[in-house]
Amino acid sequence: MKPRANESIVAVWLDLMSIRLFVSFLCLGEDSELTSEAHLYFFDRYQRLADYHRNRGHYSRAERLQRKANEHYELGGGDGPPYPAAMGMPRPRNWIATDAVGKDVKDPHDAA
Repeated sequence: MKPRANESIVAVWLDLMSIRLFVSFLCLGEDSELTSEAHLYFFDRYQRLADYHRNRGHYSRAERLQRKANEHYELGGGDGPPYPAAMGMPRPRNWIATDAVGKDVKDPHDAA
């Protein structure tokens, strides 16, 4: 799993660090745990970073990141990232015609 073509490794690092900072800020002073979706998100990011470093020959760093990825994978339920699926949507209601043309108003402070 390598970064997508339009996604640089710097973007993955920044994404991971900003989310870690955000989570630590939200959990400040509270005894709270991450949801399984959050753990799977961290798993995905750490896995991408581990693959990147493994491909570059940085095996010790890749092993450390892989351990973190595996830990988040286990805590997230072990399902893997959420996979895309084709979903059915309800048929839209009938069209509603709206007259959305701006007109002169006598009172300019009247917002309605």
